[in-house]
Amino acid sequence: MIGMMYLVLTAMLALNVSKSILDAFIVVNDAMEQTTVNFLSKVNENYNNFAKAEEAEPGKVKPYHEKAKVIRKEANDLVNYLEQVKKELFAVADGIKVDEVGDKRLTDMASKDNYDKPTNYFIGQADDGKAYEMRKKIDDFKDKVIKTVNDPRFKATGLDTKGPFKDMDGKAQGWEYHYFYRTISAAAYTLLNKMIGEVRNMEFESVSFLYSAIDAGSHKFSDVEAKVIPNSRIVFSGDKYEADIIVAAYDKRQNPVVYWKSGIDTAREDMVSNLTTIEGVQGIAHLVIPTSGAGDQKFAGLIKLVGPDGKPVFYGFKSNYTVTRPTAAVAAEKMNVFYAGIPNPVTIAAPVAPEKLRINWGGATATPGEKGAGSYNVNVTNTLKEVTITVSAEMEKGKTQPMGSTTFRVKIVPDPTMNIGANITGGRQPKDLLLANPLLTARMSPDFNYDLRWQVLSYKVTFVRNGVEDPPINISGPRFSEQIIQRIQSAPAGTNVEFSDIRIQSIAGTRSITNTLMVRIR
Repeated sequence: MIGMMYLVLTAMLALNVSKSILDAFIVVNDAMEQTTVNFLSKVNENYNNFAKAEEAEPGKVKPYHEKAKVIRKEANDLVNYLEQVKKELFAVADGIKVDEVGDKRLTDMASKDNYDKPTNYFIGQADDGKAYEMRKKIDDFKDKVIKTVNDPRFKATGLDTKGPFKDMDGKAQGWEYHYFYRTISAAAYTLLNKMIGEVRNMEFESVSFLYSAIDAGSHKFSDVEAKVIPNSRIVFSGDKYEADIIVAAYDKRQNPVVYWKSGIDTAREDMVSNLTTIEGVQGIAHLVIPTSGAGDQKFAGLIKLVGPDGKPVFYGFKSNYTVTRPTAAVAAEKMNVFYAGIPNPVTIAAPVAPEKLRINWGGATATPGEKGAGSYNVNVTNTLKEVTITVSAEMEKGKTQPMGSTTFRVKIVPDPTMNIGANITGGRQPKDLLLANPLLTARMSPDFNYDLRWQVLSYKVTFVRNGVEDPPINISGPRFSEQIIQRIQSAPAGTNVEFSDIRIQSIAGTRSITNTLMVRIR
């Protein structure tokens, strides 16, 4: 802002003085005064920050704060001096006493366009005017600021008194003549406000630099992430998972070098030549440790970074992990075979989270079981002779780890046992018992561990007396018809009752029972 205003001011100085030009000087001057107020607000905020920081960390902050206080005093002294020069210029231009200037501003100046009086005041008769004293004070202020900061990285800007400066003909000029020889009062007054703004700007830059230098000896980090550091990567059922949750900072702009070795608890700088080296990328080094045998493992190492002073800094680390063999247990919950056409409950367990498992069902299909994670219902068709279930685990960065496989034979569901009522499977039976259970049922053997229920669809009933067969009677559904009940009631002892061509249905499908169920009435 100050630089742009200076360009405007310089252009004005080259023009013939008119009322519009004088009014323009007032506008530029007012803007410069407001810019100075803004700079002062910013630099005061820095001083407040210094005070708060020193309360929190006095040993670390106080040396820098003391330097900032020195700069503050020097800046205020020079600003007060320039404010006094402004009043003297005003008094000289309007022919009044300095005490009469008071709070008057440029807009109140009567002789804005006079250049004789300002020239005499600033240049004098024998180069003894105010400008020479002013230049010395400015140079002394700059030197004091630079020596106080005492850091080659700090570059003071503004308040240039060295030049080179040239007149309209290109001849070399001193700072005093360049700015104040034959310069009208309004322009000289505005130039003084420009200098005050540059003093505050240099004060702001130097104090800001000192504040930032407080942590210059600490590492600067470009990224911050939350990290979870577990006590163990393997947790057994019934035990507790424990971890520390921290905020980790790292710098993508610096690539660390990591030195590490397995089987050790501590790494030292003098061991670096015997450690494995990893070159980091974008602030992070990726450690890969091949494993073979199972059990607890440990490792330690060093991280090397370049410190703010350009020297290497080493940070030690150590950790451990547990290696388990990549195995998965695939267990059929009912039997060691799969039966075609019905859900076969299966449990799959592995030392990884269930959602990380990737399962190939070997031609079968599976749905989630009733027992939660790791429980499945496997369905196979009777076209398969066997099914091999292969389990793998999804590891970090998309890597897949085989966990094992298990093969199951595929069998057809065996025929159920046909019964009259609950448990009549044949033999000599009284009429009353048959009539008390007037229906056919199909029940699986007690050795069959699945809850498979059958429905009787149809069958034929044939009565045989003295070796003579009556025409068969067709029945739909499991229950005896009224005709069958009446025939049993009237049948003499020794009559055979044969149940054949039985058709049944379940989730395993529809099938015909080839065996005949026969009872003899006694």
